[in-house]
Amino acid sequence: LYLAFLIVTAPAALLVEAAAGFSDGVQLSQPRGTLWHGSAQLHAGTSVTGVRDLGRLDWSLRPWWLFLGRAQLGVHLDGGLVRGQAQIGVSRRRFALEGLEVSLPAGLVSLIYGPAAFFEPTGTIDVAAPKAELTSNGLNANIEAQWRGAGGRFTGPATLGDYQIKITGNGPNAAISLSTLRGNLDLSGQGTWNVAGDGAIHFTGRAQPRADHAELGRDLGGGQRQIRFNARIPLVQLLGL
Repeated sequence: LYLAFLIVTAPAALLVEAAAGFSDGVQLSQPRGTLWHGSAQLHAGTSVTGVRDLGRLDWSLRPWWLFLGRAQLGVHLDGGLVRGQAQIGVSRRRFALEGLEVSLPAGLVSLIYGPAAFFEPTGTIDVAAPKAELTSNGLNANIEAQWRGAGGRFTGPATLGDYQIKITGNGPNAAISLSTLRGNLDLSGQGTWNVAGDGAIHFTGRAQPRADHAELGRDLGGGQRQIRFNARIPLVQLLGL
């Protein structure tokens, strides 16, 4: 009975300590409640990118899944500018998301991808994924991100428009597509992401303004500019799958 009491009343600080060992870029502080139902202040970033307070994170952990070697966690974040919710499932060789909905200022992308800080992106990014599953075999998901009121250091005070990126995973490789929802700059492109391997991302697209914008780069004809993006994000390895 005493052991059961200790388990039921395990403090939220235990999850805070676990999060500290899981990622250098995510920290939790000021825990309240228990390990199973609690909350803490969420911070993201590093000493290089800067650490930002994202708001209060509430969680609900279902203990019976632990007996099967799995963790099932419901999270909800409301930080004013940053909002999000999801159901997270974690096991030894599987990471899953259900009902993911996140909304955040575009400037916070630099906390995840440092070079983005150079462009000082503005606007709001909304991310949604009804269901996503990552295993050592790859990614199975349909993830959609919309950048609304897109702008940045080189675009001036006016926004360029609204844009959409889709990531469709069906195994070791995921397809990436970019399209324009609205705006004075038409963006389009296609790419691939080797999720299960070395994490290589190769993306090629086109940008075509509705007016002349020399600052966008060399004109390929008809106002078109080329977009190229190459990076490496070995997601399976980063999550230890």
